[in-house]
Amino acid sequence: MKFVLCITLFLFTNFTSAFGAKSRFSGEPIPRFAAIAKSPTNTRVGPDIKYPIKYIYQSKYQPVRIVNEYYGWYQIEDINGDISWIYKTALSKANYVMTLHDNTKLYQKKKLTSKVVAKVDRGTTFKVLKCSSGFCKVETSFNGTLFKGFLIQDNLWGI
Repeated sequence: MKFVLCITLFLFTNFTSAFGAKSRFSGEPIPRFAAIAKSPTNTRVGPDIKYPIKYIYQSKYQPVRIVNEYYGWYQIEDINGDISWIYKTALSKANYVMTLHDNTKLYQKKKLTSKVVAKVDRGTTFKVLKCSSGFCKVETSFNGTLFKGFLIQDNLWGI
């Protein structure tokens, strides 16, 4: 009897997922990074709109780490270690990072001896263009001015 029940559950699980039933897991690796897709964005204390709002993110493209998932809801962790739940459509797969320290140097070239384009505060968000050899080529816009350059990868959160 137990064997028949196990086979039935196995077949039900596999056939329902094969025929379009909502899956509990996306199959993507955990943990992984994503970014807030719009602002403001509400996050909740649990994986459903029935749960109360925990945080309201005001910054579009803020990177977050996905640490768990449940039927289209992702449990996320932000740069401060705060954990909440967000629905999948509120996230972007675009690659954004935040600086971990104040006075983080944005270099003109991928060298510590190159010209410093800017010094930025902790939590400054950048779009990642490419990472290699311990540096990430990034860009950000501030007051209508586009800044491009290289950041040391160890100084970034979201990569």
